[in-house]
Amino acid sequence: MTDARHALIAFALLLFAICYLATIAAWLAYNGKYAEALGFGGLTTGLVGVLGTFRPRTADASTQSGEVNVGAKER
Repeated sequence: MTDARHALIAFALLLFAICYLATIAAWLAYNGKYAEALGFGGLTTGLVGVLGTFRPRTADASTQSGEVNVGAKER
């Protein structure tokens, strides 16, 4: 339970950081500081790449190995 909670907290903080950095980049671009805005845009892009590494976890042990349960009944 705590692993899922920690993953959710990390995911939420990562989304917050992406929004925060994108807002700073937009503000810098609006003020004409394009080089700085490009740097913050790069940071934001890197965090979006990190966001793509999050994988949903399932409680079913049979799907942990990467197998797909085609004939499994829905609960």
